Amino acid sequence: MLLFSDIYKYMFTRLLILCKYQCMELRHLKYFVTVAEELSFRRAAERLHLAQPPLSAQIKGLETKLGLKLFERSTRSVRLTQAGRVFLDEARLVLAAAKQAEQRVKMAEHGLVGTLRIGVLAPAATSRLATVLRSYRQKFPGVQFSLHELTSIEQLQQLRTDQLDVGLLRPPVGYPELDCHFLEESSMVLASPAGHRLAKLRRIEWRDFHAEPLVLIHPSLQHAYYDTFLNLCAKAGATPLIGQYANDINSKMWLISAGFGIAPTTKTIAEVKRPGLVFRELPPGLPLVQTLIVWKRTNNSPIVQNFIECFNNAAKPT
Repeated sequence: MLLFSDIYKYMFTRLLILCKYQCMELRHLKYFVTVAEELSFRRAAERLHLAQPPLSAQIKGLETKLGLKLFERSTRSVRLTQAGRVFLDEARLVLAAAKQAEQRVKMAEHGLVGTLRIGVLAPAATSRLATVLRSYRQKFPGVQFSLHELTSIEQLQQLRTDQLDVGLLRPPVGYPELDCHFLEESSMVLASPAGHRLAKLRRIEWRDFHAEPLVLIHPSLQHAYYDTFLNLCAKAGATPLIGQYANDINSKMWLISAGFGIAPTTKTIAEVKRPGLVFRELPPGLPLVQTLIVWKRTNNSPIVQNFIECFNNAAKPT
């Protein structure tokens, strides 16, 4: 079954074959279709707001380029040849494709069609982001989302190399060519296996983390997320151990539930129920974790600009 995009490509290919390789212009096809529909050069000329002799000359020139007759002419009538009937179907397809191409180009100029490539840090996939995406989709239904779950570092790299249009990530951004807006912030909590000794404490202190194995996202994939946590542990005289590295948040949560260790995580992660996991409040002192929306300053795509504007409206606290 052909998709609409396949049909569109087919018609556009016809346009190239007939207009480029046969050295035709769209107006020649329009003239031909009009004459074929009216079966009268006089009526076709009136409809096209042309004089009849130039129209006849254009049709003769078209027949010469094709090397065949499209019309049988007499003093009383004009009728299509067999080749003319076949060519009429082709010409209509090409004109329809050209019209649609023109419409799509105009729509693309205003950001009404296309694809928006968005990088999302897993903990940033919250109800606030859903509100922004929903609002954007309602205003621009012709734009498709291409969502990629990536770490903050991966998103920054891909934004700088134009592989992403927009990123939802953690600060710092640190590159002058990137611009950003604040989306939301969340507190940090402790994720631990069910039955872990820290999960049973009434109140957790920083010194309680001494010699505890941690499950952390690999340093090459995150930047500064655990720094304050580790500094507060050190200030209390506690030295946690690196028990296991993970490459993404889902792997991290699975390793914790499997008993490989504990870890601080964003409170939004705790909103998703996972078997074998317990979430507890951390001792005071940790800053709120921010989520930013980031894009390249020189990305003037109307799709991106519309998204930023929609974001600024939909992301305001109610």
